[in-house]
Amino acid sequence: MQQVTNDAVLAKMKESKLHFADSIMKQKLSYAGHVLRGSSGKNALLILEGKFEGKKPRGRPRRMWIDDVLQKLDKTKYQKS
Repeated sequence: MQQVTNDAVLAKMKESKLHFADSIMKQKLSYAGHVLRGSSGKNALLILEGKFEGKKPRGRPRRMWIDDVLQKLDKTKYQKS
């Protein structure tokens, strides 16, 4: 079976990039704003921040959802401004 690269598929579709990635990031930013404003309650904010009691698992830390949002916004942490 021959492997087909993403670039080859995009060329056949006559597209320059994957548009759904921008749509997903827009939805993430929208939801983050909703949660950080407190519109969805304290539990959603605790889940988003990832602050739980108990032991941390061994190995590489898991990639957190908020890290994607902060990377897109070119921020190192979020805080009220």
